[in-house]
Amino acid sequence: MARPATEDVSVDVVVDEVADRADADPESIRRRLDPVTDDGTVTAAAFESTVTDVAQILATAETRVDLATRAHEEATDAAAEAPDLDVVDVRRRAFEARLGDLRAEVEALGDDLGAARADRESPTDVYRAAVDLHEVTTGAQEVVRIAHDLETELEAFEAWLSSANRRHDGLVDEIEAAEESAESLAETVDALRVAEEPDRERRFDAAVQTRVLDLVVADLRAEADDLRAWADRDDRSFPDDVGARLDELETEVAAHGAALADGPDWGDLFGERLDALDTELEAVEPPVAWARVDDTVAEARSALSGAPADETADSGRP
Repeated sequence: MARPATEDVSVDVVVDEVADRADADPESIRRRLDPVTDDGTVTAAAFESTVTDVAQILATAETRVDLATRAHEEATDAAAEAPDLDVVDVRRRAFEARLGDLRAEVEALGDDLGAARADRESPTDVYRAAVDLHEVTTGAQEVVRIAHDLETELEAFEAWLSSANRRHDGLVDEIEAAEESAESLAETVDALRVAEEPDRERRFDAAVQTRVLDLVVADLRAEADDLRAWADRDDRSFPDDVGARLDELETEVAAHGAALADGPDWGDLFGERLDALDTELEAVEPPVAWARVDDTVAEARSALSGAPADETADSGRP
């Protein structure tokens, strides 16, 4: 028999009734009900107390997003003073999109909190509301973390805009990271070349990495061109060896790709995935939208046994 949600009722009774209707085990139901339970009884007072706690957590998330918004406004003002270059605009648009996602997430969490506070006519409604409160709490805590990181990154972006040394050092750091990736890839390629029977999945993964590195080099080259133009405009020096290092990287990555291609037939699965990846990446031009590329690469790598599409090393580019 369903009981009014406003009536205090034993948690055991609620668990039994909900277990008959929800696809969840009793212990899981009990854990979700725990915040709205007082001394073994699900009570309206405990529920409202939990709602208040969750609302405070959500308010903290909203505050964090407001702080990130303020940092975004300051960084946007600083970007308006910078030259009209892709290297600036791509960063500005990426921050704007991330902030928009956070705002939308906070709004959605507020809607979920409101739904959880609505009339609860049965124990099942109470349980579902308790689940919603848990998810709002988890989501709000994640928003706090992401908004804090975004605020920090926006402050770093503003500093990057104001300092040629920061921009140039950042570029050099990214080139060094790409060189380290190429060095690691070289070890893999060498091991595959001397193996009597090269591991097909390891070879396929190396081929994917080669394609990503090739795009990374192109993106770094475009960024270097913009930063060099910016330095020329401001009559500032620019690192002398950037072009040569990128040329060397490009040559090295191309050699790795040729070595991997000079091997046994890929087979239908890996061959089709590589062809599809090539088609997708050929359409990408700098400045690269790396989030989209990472999704494309993840889909290609899902061909590996036990490697879901969302479990893949990303490009490392922002």
